[in-house]
Amino acid sequence: MKNLIEQASVWLQSDSCRSGSIIERTKAIITAFRLYVLTEKQEICDNTGLTLSLIINKINTTEKTICQILSAFLRGNQQDALQLTHKMMKSMKLDTISPGVPMYKCRENSKLFHFSKDEMFHIPYDKRHLVGNQRFSLSGLPCLYLGGSSYICWEELGRTELNSTNYCGYSLGEDVKMFDFLLPIEITNPHQIRKIVLILACSLAASRDSIFKPEYILSQSILHTLIYRSYYSHSQICLRFYSSHLLNGDADYFNADYDNKNFLARYVNYVFPAASSKSEGYSDDLRKVFNQTETISLLHETILNPERQMISRSGDVYLSSQFGLIDAVLDEKLGFKPKRDEGELFILRKE
Repeated sequence: MKNLIEQASVWLQSDSCRSGSIIERTKAIITAFRLYVLTEKQEICDNTGLTLSLIINKINTTEKTICQILSAFLRGNQQDALQLTHKMMKSMKLDTISPGVPMYKCRENSKLFHFSKDEMFHIPYDKRHLVGNQRFSLSGLPCLYLGGSSYICWEELGRTELNSTNYCGYSLGEDVKMFDFLLPIEITNPHQIRKIVLILACSLAASRDSIFKPEYILSQSILHTLIYRSYYSHSQICLRFYSSHLLNGDADYFNADYDNKNFLARYVNYVFPAASSKSEGYSDDLRKVFNQTETISLLHETILNPERQMISRSGDVYLSSQFGLIDAVLDEKLGFKPKRDEGELFILRKE
């Protein structure tokens, strides 16, 4: 079976998925997936235990609902859009993310002094007015956004000045309910079909300069649904997904290796909603489930620990990079063993 993540990246960068109305582009990406299923039908049917007609029916039904959600929103009926999303996701189960996974956050900082731990947490409730609409962000609702590497955090931030950008590490102290929105490398069970259609429809590229981004209608409706479920279950919730910068080819500093799980893990994003009616401060629930490091910067590490500017012996270009160094420093602070195998120093001698 062809690697689904790699195929999705090709589809998402095609002209049919980059131009036209949001409904036309949504149909285009789902059509590409439908053709993929037809091409790989024997293996997919064997893995899922489903007939081809049933698989196609699941795809078609999900596509129809997504188009109804988009149409309802675009004509101003957001209530219908949310109700359709709630109904569609009602049977989709949550997974669990457990302690042991390092996560990272970065913020642009031009003052050359590090942000405090509070300033590296989610936007405080008294600054809700700063929270805008993003792919998995709702206006006025603070969330804690983390990444699977310092690099993908930097990409999400828009490639800020590298030396002065601030970073910190996070790790969970307890299990958290998670809606796993990662595309699988291959289809292995029947429950993946509908979710794959959703993921693809939520991954269409958006213009960074647009005020309203129709590509975010579906993803924001999904976030609404998860927050609703979290509120009534009285539990913290998380959403995990691959960065659109990976799928749309924008994160191009390192060669893509879609079969490498270590490579893919670096392009994962996490959203932890900080839903609360508090007027100031931060989420007590999120504070309780996370360990957080002190803030660092590449400039800070270069000045204080110049000996760590070296080549890694791991043979992994990423681990040898400055982002690999940032990850390693934060991993140590979190109590994890860094993946970076530090080798020979670069020693500069005057001739």
